[in-house]
Amino acid sequence: MKKPIKYLWLALGGVVALVVAGIVVFALTFDPNRYKGDIERIAKERTGRTLRLQGELKLAFFPSLGAGVGGVTLSERGSGREFLRLESAHASVKLLPLLRGQVIVDAVRVSGLKAQIVRSKDGSYNFSDLLEGKAERPGPKRKEQSAPVIFDIAGVDIDRAAVAYRDTSTGQEISLSDLELHTGRIADSIDLDFTARLDESSIRGKLGVARTAQPSYRFDLDIDRLNLDRYLAAGENKPDAAVDLSGLKGLNAQGQLQIGALQVQGLKASKLKAQLKAAGGQAEISPHSASLYEGELSGALSLDGNANRIALKETLSNVSIGPLLRDVAQQDRLEGKGNVALDVAAAGATAGALKRSLSGAANVRLRDGAIKGIDIAGLLRKARAAAGKQSGQAADSKERTDFSELSASFSIKNGVAHNEDLDVKSPLLRIGGSGDIDIGRSAISYVVKASVVGTTSLTVPVKLAGPLDAMKYEVDYRAVAGDLAKSKVGDKVRDRLKGLLGR
Repeated sequence: MKKPIKYLWLALGGVVALVVAGIVVFALTFDPNRYKGDIERIAKERTGRTLRLQGELKLAFFPSLGAGVGGVTLSERGSGREFLRLESAHASVKLLPLLRGQVIVDAVRVSGLKAQIVRSKDGSYNFSDLLEGKAERPGPKRKEQSAPVIFDIAGVDIDRAAVAYRDTSTGQEISLSDLELHTGRIADSIDLDFTARLDESSIRGKLGVARTAQPSYRFDLDIDRLNLDRYLAAGENKPDAAVDLSGLKGLNAQGQLQIGALQVQGLKASKLKAQLKAAGGQAEISPHSASLYEGELSGALSLDGNANRIALKETLSNVSIGPLLRDVAQQDRLEGKGNVALDVAAAGATAGALKRSLSGAANVRLRDGAIKGIDIAGLLRKARAAAGKQSGQAADSKERTDFSELSASFSIKNGVAHNEDLDVKSPLLRIGGSGDIDIGRSAISYVVKASVVGTTSLTVPVKLAGPLDAMKYEVDYRAVAGDLAKSKVGDKVRDRLKGLLGR
């Protein structure tokens, strides 16, 4: 009995030796490069694209089944324009796990990848045809289904990659270069570290993706500088530009972001730090903080993709208000340094609709500044001799009313900010006022009343009206003359006016 078993083992060993020898001989004699032409021809027939395999094809059979390729180019469909190029790529699969229904990739390495992505005017991309699946006839149903294949990758390494993006409808161009990406094991829980340059921005980050029915993302991004204005289409700054937050639906993400220098919608900030959480169609960018215009900002931003709604709570401390308004609102009407508090919300499908629906509250406290476009002291000088009502005059940006303190609070409803408690102080003047600023239409309707310090016998009423960028004012000099004539303090008022107005 022992001899037959011995012979059986010898026979099996011989078979194994023959198989191994055959594999070795095949590996040593098989040259995949002989089939380059066939591969390129099949790619052309099936995709309409030109594939060029300029480098050497390499195969490995043990201990892993692997393949490597270099010098590859792929054109756009039906065109000689290059879509993709890579210097080298290699991937290998472990042999033994294949017998157990497991696909375990040792590693994937890609070097020198360059891709040209183009978005056409019809919204399609120059890779859209590669994603189009062809319908297949359903095969006969099997009584027994094989176990699902377990997919696993030990890691992916990408170096010296670059991606260029161009939108033919807007002319927008984005360039991503020097991309380095390294992942750990990729199965269900993906984690990767990467560095890249986005035009003039250097980006370093970590990204984690849970491959579930609804993927969830974790991220940590650090960007040295970012100018978002270069990526915003010109039309997005128009009042009727579409605002669509529906992209938040289905997004499940949380992470943190740091930006050394940021510009967006004209706003310039530095040392930005923000935490983000998104789920259920809503996103919270809270808390966030930044340095801007000689001061600091802190607050919370909420985005609701279900209702296309935005809510903002911000505190600006010790901020220089003049350059802030010039950069963000293109308005040059106010100077000074101080604090601004905002608690507002808006909803709508366009930028104009958001402005017209704005509601909430705002508070402003400034020091050592000026109201630009009108000279209250100059109006008082004219009040001594004026006897009638002057017609409307255009505000002159060269004129200004200096102040040592300014405070005001606003209630905002349907895009209109209403104020009742303006309080402006200077060494010789006191200014109050009330009225409306229509944010949605960029217009003002406001009455300012100025008086001399220490008395209310002389009050100059000034009505401000019209578009903010073409504001006009109107002064009732007849009322001023009447107040002065009825004054009971007579010489005391005139003495103060001498110092303020001159002879």
